[in-house]
Amino acid sequence: MFPAYTQALRDRDLPEEDIRVLSKTTPGLLFDLRSAGEAFEDMKHMDLSGATPLGEVNTKAPNSDYHNRRDVPPVAARQAEVARGYLKRAAGIGELNGLPSGSDGPMDSALKRYNGGRVLVFVVGAFAKMSEDVSRICGIIAQDLARTHVSFYNDNTKRTKGMYRQRIQKAW
Repeated sequence: MFPAYTQALRDRDLPEEDIRVLSKTTPGLLFDLRSAGEAFEDMKHMDLSGATPLGEVNTKAPNSDYHNRRDVPPVAARQAEVARGYLKRAAGIGELNGLPSGSDGPMDSALKRYNGGRVLVFVVGAFAKMSEDVSRICGIIAQDLARTHVSFYNDNTKRTKGMYRQRIQKAW
């Protein structure tokens, strides 16, 4: 999605640290939520209704820093760290392309077109811990499945959504 901004840099003789920045710049998922309505409560909370956000799947292994912060779950800390890193790396690519530090380059502008530059980070940790973005997307999918289900059957929407949410989380 962003090779137009990074390809010219790959041909240069860059230090290893800068090459790592280039390889960590592209999110792996693009969600098309333009037709998703405001009816989904999780869509309102995530400001995703009508958006096309980018996403990335990540893991958090139970290493030495897994339980460093007692106030924040490890998967939440990893989610925040990865999400912050995207805008930081986009700015770094702008600097590698010769732009002044702190200015919005073409990579920053391109990234900000998708959900304001906030990349959804789906982190799965040890012991089936999942980040808040995973839980929210699961809720959006469950809501859509429940909406379809109750249009055919006379069931409670909230209970049906819970059933689908449980099935999805079990499968993931």
